Amino acid sequence: MNNQQKNITYKQTLNSKEIFIYIKSVGVPVGVFLLALAVISQFGQFGTNLLAPLTGGMWVTGAVAAFMIPSQRSSTCNETHAAIAGYLAGMWGLRMLVSLVAGTSNEQLMATYSQALPTSSGSTISGFLQTTLWITAVMVPVGFLTMQGKKILTFKKRMNQQKAMDQLRGIRNSGHEHNDYLK
Repeated sequence: MNNQQKNITYKQTLNSKEIFIYIKSVGVPVGVFLLALAVISQFGQFGTNLLAPLTGGMWVTGAVAAFMIPSQRSSTCNETHAAIAGYLAGMWGLRMLVSLVAGTSNEQLMATYSQALPTSSGSTISGFLQTTLWITAVMVPVGFLTMQGKKILTFKKRMNQQKAMDQLRGIRNSGHEHNDYLK
């Protein structure tokens, strides 16, 4: 080899589409994580004791599902990011709505709707929204965990069925059992 051939290197530059993919693959999880930190800190003790563990459970379940089902890794990651971001944005929106209506009195509601309302109407709206916040805080993560768990179980069941069918095909085609899964 001459000296010129030793110094030849092949260099491929990144185009804008590849750069966007790299930025997106790092930026989306970091953005969702920062959103989680911001929302959880706004909720104080409620966020620390309830939202943080449930959000963490959603992250872990999404990661486990993505690891166990390689063929659906991209869609599982996208579902996880979208579910967590939507959950946190919804919780933040409900918190803002509760704080907005917390000071609403019965007189303000009567003036707004130009009709007589029960005296407890002002506190009823706030209580309804707080109940909605509690239900949303628990049921959205439970629904997500159930969805990912069902996805994993369905995948495992389908793989077991596929494994059995491949073994039967191997016996039928060659006369003896053929197992690619133990290799």
